[in-house]
Amino acid sequence: MILVYRYRVKSLNGLLNKQSRAVNYVWNFCNDTQKHALTWGKKWPTGFDLNVLTTGSSKELGIHSGTVNATCEQYAKSRSQHRRPYLRYRGRKSLGWVPLKGRDLKREGDAFRFSGNTFRVFNSRALPEGKIKDGTNFAQDARGNWFLNIVIEMPDVLARPIRSGVGIDLGLKDFATLST
Repeated sequence: MILVYRYRVKSLNGLLNKQSRAVNYVWNFCNDTQKHALTWGKKWPTGFDLNVLTTGSSKELGIHSGTVNATCEQYAKSRSQHRRPYLRYRGRKSLGWVPLKGRDLKREGDAFRFSGNTFRVFNSRALPEGKIKDGTNFAQDARGNWFLNIVIEMPDVLARPIRSGVGIDLGLKDFATLST
């Protein structure tokens, strides 16, 4: 069973704004690469091809290499899913989104560590023990608040067997009937 938990980030909003601009830069690079492939009749690049082209750019951009890879893979997946030669949406606007690989995020009590930075969050509900998966990201809402969306894989919970039960039909207002 896969669950998604959403926590509001308390600290390092300026860093997340900077990283989201770098993610937007990578997204636009992927879009430009796709347009170049269309112009010259080349094979459309896959997520892996885009990862190879962006190798080594993470240090210059100031973001984690897993973030660059996740952005390229998400671009390729979105482009093929919508069956478009390239994507037009969000071209001029900041994405407000920083994807990351699940293995790059570590728990430290009530905080989370990613790329050498500790992000404190409002602990609205306890995070269960489980494996943090890919698809985890930081996202910004319309008011500028940052949220950490954590995708967790949990073992399936077995439903307890029903031994006996009584059903009540509440559709009638005058009386209730029991079915056994």
